Amino acid sequence: MIPPCDASILEHNPQFKRLYETLTTTLLNPDGSTRTQDTDPARTAAVGDLKQCQTQSAKKRLKTQMLRRLAFASDSELPEKCHDNLAIISLYLETPRAAIELDNSKQDGDDNALSLLAPEIEAFYSHIPVFILPFSNLVSSAVHDLRTLATAGTRSGDADTDLATLASSSRSIPGPSRPTHNARARARDRRVRTSMAPVPPLSSQLHNRITALRHTQLSEMPAARRQMAATAAAVLAARTRVLERTVVILERAKHGALARATKAKAEHLATVAQGVEGKVEVTKLEITATLYTPETVAALNRYQQHLRETRTRLDERRAIAVEELKRYGDVEGSDGPATEAGADGGTLAEIARRYGLLVSEVETVKMEIARLGE
Repeated sequence: MIPPCDASILEHNPQFKRLYETLTTTLLNPDGSTRTQDTDPARTAAVGDLKQCQTQSAKKRLKTQMLRRLAFASDSELPEKCHDNLAIISLYLETPRAAIELDNSKQDGDDNALSLLAPEIEAFYSHIPVFILPFSNLVSSAVHDLRTLATAGTRSGDADTDLATLASSSRSIPGPSRPTHNARARARDRRVRTSMAPVPPLSSQLHNRITALRHTQLSEMPAARRQMAATAAAVLAARTRVLERTVVILERAKHGALARATKAKAEHLATVAQGVEGKVEVTKLEITATLYTPETVAALNRYQQHLRETRTRLDERRAIAVEELKRYGDVEGSDGPATEAGADGGTLAEIARRYGLLVSEVETVKMEIARLGE
């Protein structure tokens, strides 16, 4: 067969494309054979003779195989002696002639294979009427199988049509009823017409089937494989572009110049921040050293001592005031002495209260005298 060629190669090489198209369409067949000798009468006659010889050889092989199947089949319904005789004959027919002639040349004329098989051959000829019906049934079964294979692509459509027709006819009947005489007559006429319809020969059906399969194998399948290879190449090219784009994006986002510049700028800013932090610490120490001189520290220490002494004096004055309040009967200052003085009635608080009462009475008397004098 002609090897397929990639479409991209044909597109990039116009001269090779013309040569390839000339070879595939004008000079060569899809199976690689030449077209120049198809119209030659001598070649046509030779091809016809070759096909006839192939047909005879195929018929001979088919008969031999059918006899072998009939001999070793368990359901052939042949007598036991017929089985043995047919098995020996089938083995004899399957043995190459060269081996038989070589065996005959090594042995004497009376002891060769043909003389030994003469009784079996005579028995086979006598049993031929018994073999006819099983052989015909076996051949008919094989022909039916071959015809089914040959019409596998077309019988399905006919079967679907028949089923559709049957379904439509069944829907058209209003209810279950027995077939009438006219319906039976039409069915009988249909069967007769079907049986009388010309059936194409099995050889032509098989030839057409094999030709179609060969055409599919040599033309459609290489084209489909070529298309699949081109599609796979396109997919791989797209995947390559995606990977390249991914690498470029990763380089730009993580390892590219922009990413490296951003990272360097961030590191620079971090270093600058650390330097500024160090400068702030130095400035803080300098300000602390400027503010807290030895004189200032000594003055602060003296002021702290003064505050401590002042607090001590205030604590002493507070204690003296508390004692003074206790003497005046401050209940919060001391509960015991105030309670006892209150019981005697001679505490300073009681005296002050009485003095206040006397002062208020004197003021009242003065006001009354003044009103009387008016």
